[in-house]
Amino acid sequence: MLAKLKTRSGKKFMLAVLAVFIVMAVIMTRAMIGGVIEQYNIPLSQWDTEMYMMQAFMISIYSLVFTVLLSVPLGYWFLGGSDAK
Repeated sequence: MLAKLKTRSGKKFMLAVLAVFIVMAVIMTRAMIGGVIEQYNIPLSQWDTEMYMMQAFMISIYSLVFTVLLSVPLGYWFLGGSDAK
């Protein structure tokens, strides 16, 4: 498997996974930070350090989970066997 990641298609796969992670991080940040501000009416200027740390942890965990889930089809697309029948 590690040998497949060193090929050209493996590098494309890793780039696609990085792009998915960045997109997921942006979406999760917007959803979670916006949700807290809207739900509890607490502006960012009034957040304490614990709230920033908790939101950062939740954003990173959710982004990682969605990246792993969306990487499965990318793995089939980039690293799957060729149909040379």
